[in-house]
Amino acid sequence: MRIDSIIIHHEKAVSAYLRRCLLAKFPEINIHGEAVNYSEADKLIKGINPELVFLDVCSLRKQSIPSLCGGNKGNFEMIYISDRSEDAIQAIRDDACGFLLNPLNVTDIVLSVGKAVRKLSERASLQTINQGYANDPSFLPHTKLFGIPTIESIEFLHVHEIIRCEGLQKCTIVLSTRKSRLVSAYNIGEFRKWLEQYGFFSCHKSHLINLMHVRRLTREGFVYLIDNAAVPLARRKRQEFLQMMKHL
Repeated sequence: MRIDSIIIHHEKAVSAYLRRCLLAKFPEINIHGEAVNYSEADKLIKGINPELVFLDVCSLRKQSIPSLCGGNKGNFEMIYISDRSEDAIQAIRDDACGFLLNPLNVTDIVLSVGKAVRKLSERASLQTINQGYANDPSFLPHTKLFGIPTIESIEFLHVHEIIRCEGLQKCTIVLSTRKSRLVSAYNIGEFRKWLEQYGFFSCHKSHLINLMHVRRLTREGFVYLIDNAAVPLARRKRQEFLQMMKHL
């Protein structure tokens, strides 16, 4: 997933530092431009239609932030930057995704930007689902209730709640967004037959993942999911995986 972004800040040094941090920690974020004042920011937002905006409150102290957002309000996430800690209250009121206090530090940047990336990824997944449902009502995984037989009972989950399945000898461990860990006596081959039609991908002989919950693929060949689990991607499966996941 590529995230189009812009930086609005009156100090070039701060913008440059932020850009370096993003490049090192979040390569999926593409900085399309920088602005130092209201008029430049307005042109950038209208011309680029970014998904993430780093906004220096001091640069717009005399301007109206809502008017800058205009018709784009709600279409992008904002991370506020300020010299004053009390501006964090305004960030909360404006529903900003994060707040960075000058001087910037890498830890705060990673926390705020990580939250924004997760929100944007979830929004993109939901849009994909809605688009699929518009074309085919049977596409929407929320309508599919899936029964998982365990030793004591049959546990029912909606398909979209299942993050991944992991084969363990003749059993299968099912991890879900409910923070639950179910153990089924069925082997992972049975889960493949049931779930691959709903957007699940067999990335490894022992792993089945929900593509809706994929967050990152490393150069070492590990797929990271929303539960922060690192799942191995078999070399022979890499090309098929990339074909199924839109990317640049």
